Amino acid sequence: MKKKILLVEDEPTIQRLLHFILSKEFDVQATANGYEAFLWLEKQEIPDLIIMDWVMPQMDGKSFLKCLKVSGLYCEIPVIVLSASENIIEEVGGLPYTVNQCLHKPFDPLVLKETIVSIFKTPTYGFVN
Repeated sequence: MKKKILLVEDEPTIQRLLHFILSKEFDVQATANGYEAFLWLEKQEIPDLIIMDWVMPQMDGKSFLKCLKVSGLYCEIPVIVLSASENIIEEVGGLPYTVNQCLHKPFDPLVLKETIVSIFKTPTYGFVN
């Protein structure tokens, strides 16, 4: 059975690109912002990984990540943050909760896949800043 990835990305082009890159190996579900992602999470089973944009409408990445990490139900889901911000590592690193990886846009699809495989190979899906 394929691992399930929830993609939280507001740019349709990037959504389609990520779906194309990942859908052969993973079950990829996409939402356009943090608010839609939480609606999806309430109705579906918990994904194995969340790949999220940092700058989104309605509920941005920082707000979504905070809600995710303080929840009892979703706090253990591994998270990869994608962002065009040059300071994303500092922004995420300054938060009281952690993510598994931050990747800059434009990102290398092979590096993204390697990151995902590495997270899934980690016995506890270990969290790092």
